Amino acid sequence: MASSFTTFGHRKKNFASSIFKNTLESTNQSQGHGLFFAPISHQSSESQPSIAMSKQVYDALILGAGPAGLSAALGLARVKRTALVLSNSAFRNQGIEAMHGVLGYDGAHPESYRRIAREQIEKYGAGIQFADGEAVRVGKINLEGAQGFEVQLRAGKVFKGRKIVLAMGSKDVFPGIEGYVENWPDNMYFFCSCGSVFFSYSNMNSSYQCLFCDGRERSHLPIGLIGFPSAAHLGHVMLVCHLSGEKPNVTIFTNGPLGNDPALREAAKAAELAGCVFEERKIVKLDRLPDGQIGVDVRLDDGTVRRMGFLQDKPPTEAVGERMLVDGLEVEISKDALGSFVKRSEPFGETNVKGCFVVGDAGTSLKQVTVAVSQGILGAVGVSMQVCAAEAEKALARVKQVETEEVDVGKGDMINGMK
Repeated sequence: MASSFTTFGHRKKNFASSIFKNTLESTNQSQGHGLFFAPISHQSSESQPSIAMSKQVYDALILGAGPAGLSAALGLARVKRTALVLSNSAFRNQGIEAMHGVLGYDGAHPESYRRIAREQIEKYGAGIQFADGEAVRVGKINLEGAQGFEVQLRAGKVFKGRKIVLAMGSKDVFPGIEGYVENWPDNMYFFCSCGSVFFSYSNMNSSYQCLFCDGRERSHLPIGLIGFPSAAHLGHVMLVCHLSGEKPNVTIFTNGPLGNDPALREAAKAAELAGCVFEERKIVKLDRLPDGQIGVDVRLDDGTVRRMGFLQDKPPTEAVGERMLVDGLEVEISKDALGSFVKRSEPFGETNVKGCFVVGDAGTSLKQVTVAVSQGILGAVGVSMQVCAAEAEKALARVKQVETEEVDVGKGDMINGMK
């Protein structure tokens, strides 16, 4: 059974855009790491499935089979814990041909990466299981006298776990520019924040993934950036100019008049001195080039067309199934300039809900494969520690129970002897 997987924005392009287009148009958003949440209330009474409860109680339910979820599964396999990895075939960066910036796997195909990960996990035996399905409900339950968790799939199957790991990733909320979806991701590279670079300007901070994963192969072509919302944007612009070469060919499409904030204006002047050109006319459409040509045509409101090798933008993101997680688990959500995500505590990623961990893109603005893998293994450590602590409490309770029973037996023998 094929596992679900994504690589968080490390993409070299060439893919069946028509297939991907149909997937995205059905949601108008890119999905996360192999687990799609759908509100159960959307089902009609006729389509409500019969509920089938799984008898097995897993040490952990892992929601999502991207790098974070697979890393958590591998960690739990190493310490002989049981886990169920729930996933489907909807991936945030569907269609990528190669991932970059992953040590030892730079340029590797994501299918190869996920296949190796899955094979390595399966070598540890049947303790880690995989199931495909669409989650429609997730919640807290009383399990063996303690808090546990359960997930219901659309088909009606319900799974239970002592702990839960949220690794379903995030989704991008695209702007309403015609042709934007059709050019994502092969002509549209995101300013996905991975924390590799932090820029500061005029007391404003911003973190971007920029071109560490994408763009180098097309850096000799004209580069377009959509938007210049704040002075904090300048640092990323400088990186784009550096990548473009000694004579930068960079256009900043502000998609309307540039704001009048003094710091923003000063940053814009610095960008111009670095070689950037500002284009304030509105974007009406982004056209893919025919016959497999590389690049994208930016059509402006006066009919002008500007051809770019690629575009960069950063639409906001949110955790996949965010509303369901809040309603079902009561997890807290954090927000920043880049979007929203499930709030986590370091180092293990536990949320405000005891026993509920979030790892990878769903719980951070730092969306990068290596970050997700690191958080995944730490989440597994957190799960293991809590399960071990619960087992220790039960062992101590049994000792006390035995001691109490021995005392009671001794008292009974004493009374019988006196008689």
